[in-house]
Amino acid sequence: MVELRFRFTPGIVSESFLRTGYFAGWGRQPRPTDLSIDGNEFIVRSDSNGSGTVHVLWPNSKLGMIMESTESLPPQSRTYILTKELVRGSLGRLLRRVFEWQMTGFRPSADFAARTTSVSRRFSKIVVGDFGLDYIDGELSGVLSELSDLTIDVVKSYTDQSLAWRMRNIDKLPVTLGIGLHSHPINSVYEFDLYANYLRDAFHAVLPMPTWREVEPQQDVIQWELVEQKLAIAARYGFQVVMGPLLCFDVNAIPVWLTPHLRDDDFCERRAIKFVHAIVERFGSQVDAWILASRFNSCNIPSIPALRAVNLVRHLAQRMRMIGMDKSIIVGIDRPWSEYSMDYVTGLDQVQLAELLVNCSEIDAIMLEMNFGIDNRSTFPRDPVTIGNMVDQWGFLGKKVYVSITAPSANPADPFDNDKSIIKQWSEEMQQYWVNLLLNTLLGRRVVQGVFWGMLQDVNDDCDDTKVIEPYEAPYAGLIDANRTIKPAFQNFIDAKRYIE
Repeated sequence: MVELRFRFTPGIVSESFLRTGYFAGWGRQPRPTDLSIDGNEFIVRSDSNGSGTVHVLWPNSKLGMIMESTESLPPQSRTYILTKELVRGSLGRLLRRVFEWQMTGFRPSADFAARTTSVSRRFSKIVVGDFGLDYIDGELSGVLSELSDLTIDVVKSYTDQSLAWRMRNIDKLPVTLGIGLHSHPINSVYEFDLYANYLRDAFHAVLPMPTWREVEPQQDVIQWELVEQKLAIAARYGFQVVMGPLLCFDVNAIPVWLTPHLRDDDFCERRAIKFVHAIVERFGSQVDAWILASRFNSCNIPSIPALRAVNLVRHLAQRMRMIGMDKSIIVGIDRPWSEYSMDYVTGLDQVQLAELLVNCSEIDAIMLEMNFGIDNRSTFPRDPVTIGNMVDQWGFLGKKVYVSITAPSANPADPFDNDKSIIKQWSEEMQQYWVNLLLNTLLGRRVVQGVFWGMLQDVNDDCDDTKVIEPYEAPYAGLIDANRTIKPAFQNFIDAKRYIE
């Protein structure tokens, strides 16, 4: 059992923010964490062993609430100062990352060096001085804000230099921009048809795929028209088709008739193989790439452990190749920082998961699913350096990397009355800011082969359509609102496509 204690000034950050935190052990893998507050002490307990990092939501003047983290800290008898450790973690990550970039040719500006020196000196004076906790927390919160601005600026500089280097011998970037249709009620096909000409200015591809529950509502009764309708729209306007996910490991996506048999490995595998085979055989000639599965790493189906889900995905990829399917096979990694591990142990950490996928030669690419939000079903927002690090780590595995992203334009109500829902930060302006930030972060990386926005249109507040997977996850994450008004974030994709084939 690990126990870390941190002093903080009550009021400098809401206790509800701190209670969203977690402890991460080796490899920064989140562990089930018990968080408590006793006066001005923030206490973190975990079943892990040894040193680790502590991650907490912290207010940021530009990015809203983002997940900040400490450096690796050993358990000890004395109490840490929370803001001090957060600054030390943020500064250390930034300096290490810039040093790594310099090894590959990046040239930081003189302004970056001057600002880094200034921040470092300010930090040193505060932590070695004889000041009270209130003063230290106030000053170090300002340092965190400075570091955030510095991080955003240096990532923009890195992206500009990286794009310039990549485009020395080519006119356009070989990156696919896509828009997802799979999380929509069925009338979203009509909405897509209304805006298809405009969408062509922003995207190359569409991701049309109803869930298995929708397509096969009864055993061996397949509703082909649900898929054909969406494919017809794509073909009519000349979009590439990235079909999937064929299997979404979510309780709301699995057919109802299959639910009683989930513990029967043989039966489930036979049905999954039959379903995937039918889809691939029928639509293989119309599809440019396949997303085989999503959420298998964060599977919320108790009767399907993570290892079983991974093995099923590997087997399905092999079967797709055996029947002659030669298009790219992509698998989605949900919440790549593994926030779901805070609530339950999956049995697989990120390194083990990566090894299992890399060893499957039939899988061509990884899709990192980052659905940003502030609740226990979302990916917590991070600064662009941390986001880039995650993408690069998966890129080192030798597979192509795609990134699927969403960010809401409003703060949805939480139907489960989760106290984390009191954190309010989203607006159309904030969504646009995050889209711009994410595109800048991702397009500057050579490993990124595609960026997919996961949701075309918002879900109506009064939507009771059972075809929507988890409608409460991101009802306002579309680029078009429920009244068919295009949001400002749409323009960022139009601007980005001008650099892309």
